[in-house]
Amino acid sequence: MPLKWKTSSPASWKFPVPVLKTSRSSPLSPAYISLVEEEEPHMKVTLGSSDMGLSAHLQASKAGTTRFFTSNTHSSVVLQGFDQLRVEGLLCDVTLVPGDGDEVFPVHRAMMASASDYFKAMFTGGMKEQDLMCIKLHGVNKTGLKKIIDFIYTAKLSLNMDNLQDTLEAASFLQILPVLDFCKVFLISGVSLENCVEVGRIANTYNLTEVDKYVNNFILKNFPALLSTGEFVKLPFERLAFVLSSNSLKHCTELELFKAACRWLRYEEPRMECAAKLMKNIRFPLMTPQDLINYVQTVDFMRTDNTCVNLLLEASNYQMMPYMQPVMQSERTAIRSDSTHLVTLGGVLRQQLVVSKELRMYDEKAHEWRSLAPMDAPRYQHGIAVIGNFLYVVGGQSNYDTKGKTAVDTVFRFDPRYNKWMQVASLNEKRTFFHLSALKGHLYAVGGRNAAGELGGITHDTFQKELMCFDPDTDKWTQKAPMTTVRGLHCMCTVGDKLYVIGGNHFRGTSDYDDVLSCEYYSPTLDQWTPIAAMLRGQSDVGVAVFENKIYVVGGYSWNNRCMVEIVQKYDPEKDEWHKVFDLPEASLPLFSKCGSFFLRLALDFVACNAEPGSAGLTVQRGLAASQLLAGGNGVELGRLVEKQSPGVQLGQEDDQSQEKAGPPDVEDNRATREGCCRSQLVNTRNLFSP
Repeated sequence: MPLKWKTSSPASWKFPVPVLKTSRSSPLSPAYISLVEEEEPHMKVTLGSSDMGLSAHLQASKAGTTRFFTSNTHSSVVLQGFDQLRVEGLLCDVTLVPGDGDEVFPVHRAMMASASDYFKAMFTGGMKEQDLMCIKLHGVNKTGLKKIIDFIYTAKLSLNMDNLQDTLEAASFLQILPVLDFCKVFLISGVSLENCVEVGRIANTYNLTEVDKYVNNFILKNFPALLSTGEFVKLPFERLAFVLSSNSLKHCTELELFKAACRWLRYEEPRMECAAKLMKNIRFPLMTPQDLINYVQTVDFMRTDNTCVNLLLEASNYQMMPYMQPVMQSERTAIRSDSTHLVTLGGVLRQQLVVSKELRMYDEKAHEWRSLAPMDAPRYQHGIAVIGNFLYVVGGQSNYDTKGKTAVDTVFRFDPRYNKWMQVASLNEKRTFFHLSALKGHLYAVGGRNAAGELGGITHDTFQKELMCFDPDTDKWTQKAPMTTVRGLHCMCTVGDKLYVIGGNHFRGTSDYDDVLSCEYYSPTLDQWTPIAAMLRGQSDVGVAVFENKIYVVGGYSWNNRCMVEIVQKYDPEKDEWHKVFDLPEASLPLFSKCGSFFLRLALDFVACNAEPGSAGLTVQRGLAASQLLAGGNGVELGRLVEKQSPGVQLGQEDDQSQEKAGPPDVEDNRATREGCCRSQLVNTRNLFSP
């Protein structure tokens, strides 16, 4: 039987342990243990009272018993012993002298070397100080040196604003990392409006990155309050420039920031040399023309400094050409925000079959939907895309019908900075049931129907291949090279500078449809379509995502097999190869008609399946399970979307009964049965609700 040790009462002692003698430096008192037979080969026991800190780890085997003992108090006992030796001047073998005085500190070489790489190198690296009995430290004053020595011998440190910098200087010079960490905690815990500038200066002086970052965040969060104190004008130029350039700066208008910058510049005459550099961080294009005229152009240096004059010209040109604003984006035209919001617009209320014109955003902090400026008219089956942080709504229908008889040609652009809509150039023809994507600053509309029921999408049940392009520079729609393959109910996405069209189906010529396995991409530069490798299995009306420049096609419907499919296929553009990734837990059709699905990382102004690469990005997040990839969903996980759906806007999911049948959906009714959904995007709208 394996053996272990355990404590016992005096009446059952089997094996006496010699009495442990106590002393000034030892908290241990006599204890006894007994050896008994147990089945467990490992055990931890505590001897004596619970606060003694003496424990034993025992291992037993048939070959014998090995006992491991650990004292939780030994380290502190040894430390106390060394400190007592130092206080009594016993066994000290070196004397340290600070650089600012004659006070001496007798210490033990081994103790100092064990706590500091600086002293370890000094005493063991062959330096001349290795054999000296008295060493003067020119980079440390007596206050800092005393704090360091006391900490090494006691593991205790007392800090206040009077001794902090002396302690920091000594800890940095002598490389005492724990003391540096304590100083960082002390500084961070005490940051306030009254001392944030001074704490920031200390952080820069001693290269305390964590403290410097905390001070920046504190100032960004409390900038309006800081403006009302005398500390604001004491900010160094570098920190003020960082704050004024940050997207995280909240609760201040650009005009208020401009006035604050002017106040800082005028506080000291030499600062006026920094005017141009500081003004580059003010976002003049976001000001109103009235503010620019009344408050900005009246400032002397804004009229005389060439850089400042150019900044005003940039703002003027930006405001004079509203149609071109999406392609005139710069750091000074971006919203000051580091958050995104889910936005839904239009769609059909399933129960009433009423088309909505509402634009709503989800406030994640308040856990509620808020209304934004509504569209000019109800919309559904419209296209949505993003260029330069502007949301475009293109075409669609004003009333609910499956024939496209109420198709519209109007195009509107939403500006989240001002919560306003603006009409831009209309389509060349009324269009609905089409796909819209953004690429290289242009919109691309593929397929669809007009009010007569035909246009590059379906003509008497035959799909077409037309492509229309919108150029914000000219505010015009033009026809581009058509696809090489007739297809419908396909998916589209962008990778790099190419627009990929994948899968779908085409009319067989009788009354049925076949899967289209062929795929192709469009190059805007060449205005040319190029065939790529065919899919492994047919998929129509699918969800599509781009992750690490690979295209993932999810779920959908197979017309050849007359069933919904669960397959997830991946396309590698570099290798021009398709691979099966895995199967979904169950087959599904997309929740959103003609929209993509993807994993997302909430880090950009707009995050959407059809967002322009580079400006909005098609970003994804690692590690989400396949079941979270919503086939056809537009920018959110299934769980998040269902949890956050807007009251009165019903998600267009097919009912359970229709999914169980899994029959082939009608070309028209397939979409109509899911039109309860509204289009959705993730858009930066923080400034609309900031106090």
